[in-house]
Amino acid sequence: MSLNDELKLLYTEVLEALPSDIRSKLIEENKKLFSNFVKEKALKENDHAPNVFFRDKDLKPVYLKDIFEKHHVVLSFSRGTWCPYCNLELQSLNKIKDKIEEKGGRLVAVSPELHEFSAKFLIENNIDFPVLSDLSNKAANEFGLVFELSPQYREIYKQFNIHLNKLNGESSWTLPVPATFIISKNGTIKSTYVNADYTQRMEPDEILAVMDKLNS
Repeated sequence: MSLNDELKLLYTEVLEALPSDIRSKLIEENKKLFSNFVKEKALKENDHAPNVFFRDKDLKPVYLKDIFEKHHVVLSFSRGTWCPYCNLELQSLNKIKDKIEEKGGRLVAVSPELHEFSAKFLIENNIDFPVLSDLSNKAANEFGLVFELSPQYREIYKQFNIHLNKLNGESSWTLPVPATFIISKNGTIKSTYVNADYTQRMEPDEILAVMDKLNS
């Protein structure tokens, strides 16, 4: 079963578990997000990756440029480990981490979530690649991925104890749309996957196919 098939099943299960009134509100807000996000503002193939940085668990900066100067980079933007779809993607990426490295790449995931809130999931699921914090979505903004949650979304999230201002350590209630950028050693973006539908992600097989092309 493909990653996106698994994600579709998960979305169905999540909706079925919700009270009908919340389910209707969530579906309506999702429709607005999916249709209103301006995908064109996101960086595209052949653009040069900005020299952004992220924070590791000790809050030390990790510069993207320092990674792609030595390796091709598979950079995955996600919403945080409170998001079950992001967690499924992280687990799926973890399975191909070694293959990415065999092809001369490095796998890095980032989200605005503070490490103190993501650490438990990463340890329990043996996630064996860097999952870094993009504080205040600064890097995601450089990649053109950031959107602000509507008041209706915020209320839905709060009902399930998802308080982004606490999880992300700032008050903006912004998130990145999920995205994957594959960046060559010279900093050129070779492949992108940007989708406001947070229940869909780039397939692992597609990532590996792009890595093969980089080495051909």
